[in-house]
Order: sequence, then C-alpha cells, then structure tokens
Amino acid sequence: MSNDKLIAEISEDKIIYASYQKKDDSNYQILAKKVSKNIGIKKGKITDFNLTKKKISQDLKDLEKQSEKVYKNISLVINEPEMLCTNISGFKKLNGSKVEKRDIDYILNEVKSSIQKNQQKNSIIHIINSSFILDNKKQNRIPLGKNGDHLGLHMTFITLTTNKIKNIKSIFNDTGLKIERVINKPLACGIDLMIKEKKIKNFILICFDKETSSVAIYEDLSLVFVKTFPFGTNSIYRDINQLCLIEEEEIKNILIKLNFDDFHNKGNNYIDKNLFTKTQFKKLSINQLKNIILARVHEMSDYLFNQNKNLNYLNSNIIKTHIFFEDEYILSNLGNIFKKSLKIDVSKTQIELKSLNDFSALNGAAELIYKGWDREAIPLKNKKKSVISSFFELFF
Repeated sequence: MSNDKLIAEISEDKIIYASYQKKDDSNYQILAKKVSKNIGIKKGKITDFNLTKKKISQDLKDLEKQSEKVYKNISLVINEPEMLCTNISGFKKLNGSKVEKRDIDYILNEVKSSIQKNQQKNSIIHIINSSFILDNKKQNRIPLGKNGDHLGLHMTFITLTTNKIKNIKSIFNDTGLKIERVINKPLACGIDLMIKEKKIKNFILICFDKETSSVAIYEDLSLVFVKTFPFGTNSIYRDINQLCLIEEEEIKNILIKLNFDDFHNKGNNYIDKNLFTKTQFKKLSINQLKNIILARVHEMSDYLFNQNKNLNYLNSNIIKTHIFFEDEYILSNLGNIFKKSLKIDVSKTQIELKSLNDFSALNGAAELIYKGWDREAIPLKNKKKSVISSFFELFF
C-alpha cells in the first residue's frame, strides 16, 4: 500500500486538497496543497457534472506536478446534514468467564447488523467506541482476560445515505480517482484539535461554516454525538440582503465599521451613507440591522445547541467549548454575539472562539488514515482483512 495519500474536503464554495507522504512510523508530511473553487457541487449535490469533472481533473494535474507524484486514490472529508449519528450499546452474558476476542466479535456483529437493518438506505462511515463496561464498571480499554458476568460495548455509528456516497464517488471515479474513505468533518476537526491540545478529553466542538453548522460532543477522547444542520453564517448575509437590499460586500464593510457587540444605542443612529458603495443609500438604523442579525444568530444557536434535545445528557465534566468559524468576517465582528447566544454556564465551561483553518479537517483526516484512532472500531471497508481482525489490530 502506498504511503502517499491524497485527501480533499468538499465545502460549499471550495474544494481543499492536500497530499501527504509518510516519513516514518510516527510522522508524515504535506507534499502539496491547493484550494480550488467549487463550481459544480452544491449542498452535496452535483449541479454540473462535466464542469466539475474538468475542474477536478485540472486540480489533480496541478497537485501531481507540485508533489511529483501520481495519484490513483483519494479520501474525502465531507459534512452533510443527511449524516446520522446513532448511539447504541451491545451486551453479552459471560457467566463468570474471561472476556475473549470472540465476545467482542459477537457484540460488534450484532450491533452492526441492527444498524444495517434499521438504516437500509445508509452506509456506515464510522463506528466509534465510547466505552467498555464489565459488570457495570467502565473500562479504559478492552477488558480481555478479565472475568465477569456481563460485558457491554457502547458505540457511536455515523452513517450517510448510500446514494449520496455513490453520487460523490461517481465524479471522482470519472477523473481516474478511486475513493478510499469518506470521513466525517467534525470527527476530523476533533482529531486535529486533540493533536494540538494534548490535555483535552471532554469538550464540545461547534463549527459555523458558511452553509452548514455542526455540533460534536467528545467524552474521554471519544466522539459520542455529532449533528450537522443545513444552515450556516451565509444566512445572515441573505437576511440583510433580502430585508435591507444591501449587497454582501457592503454588509461585510458595515460589520467591520460597526461594533455590534458593544452597541447599546436606543436612539435612531443610522448607518453612514459612505458605506453604501454599490447599492443606493437608504436610511437604515443600526438597531434595525442589529436586530436582524440577532434574530438569525439566536435561531441558529437554538437549533444547534440551546434547544437540541440530543444534548440533554451532556457530561458535567465537559469544561471547554470550542467554536470555529469558517467566515473570518463573522468571527471578527459577530463572534461574541454567537458566544453570548449559547446557553452555556461560562463559570463552569470555558468558551474559545477560533478561525477554522482550511487544512484543519484534512490534517485530522491524515492523522486518522496514517495512525488510526484507538476509538474507531472499524477502519476501511475495502481492506481485505475481516472487520474484527482489523478492529483488534487497533488495540494489539
């Protein structure tokens, strides 16, 4: 198997590529990278097959020239609202015997079969171990060789519709690239974050992208919940455009000039007419504009976090929340408004606002591909080894 890996992330307005090469058993390096305009894949759907194929083919040539390599395979990082996250537990009675590999084999197969039966239109992308339980006691690793009566395995399954995967694969296959893996973006970003901040074990990861938003919960270094929503920060621009008839570039200039976070004016201060460079000047109060922004931010925060019933079980040990923004303008000028809109007890949980680097998800995906992740129970489908033998290789 080649040590050279090509990975790409498909976002709403760009496709980000990076090629990696393994240096030794514990290190790898970037050989080439490219940020290309996404002109034919919108909201996970191919809108112009031929145009997209032509663009990806040219991107591939550029990367091969830059790295002096030829690529036949690629892994994709995607963030689709259709992705499902299912938490499920499997159990087996041991009757006092020792835990053996076949016991884990049994639980994995039973739970996987249940997921496939209930999600027949979906394909499994990730299976993640949350925890092992032996006689109601949580174990840090597989309790092989230990005696007990009841063995439990708590898992998180991430799945995506098979047709969606086939459609994405089709366009890359047509350019001569075989897709090795499809990787969930919040998972890849979480792995990258854990590499950079070695001490974090329990945290919330919220990503506000331009057209999607996601929330992921990590407990004991394991992803236990992830959900992606079909709205992003571009909805703020669209609201202002539709309600105030202001172009996006002008909106960005207004956000830069006005500090909405500290603005408490109750009068009728209006936006300076010099900020209207493309559209006709209109008498628009700063309060009116701020109220439009606040309404959208609060709605996004409510769906994503505040009123998300899936988060009711949140572990009280989570002491840090990371909020990433794809749009630098939104982060710089509205980041604190987003922070205040989330119903998080800041006396117990630290909130950190960050810019989402173009290559964060790709670096996390590279870490997963090259080194594996001890919480992932099942690696690639196209490996010749069985699911269970591959699973145990991650632990022994």
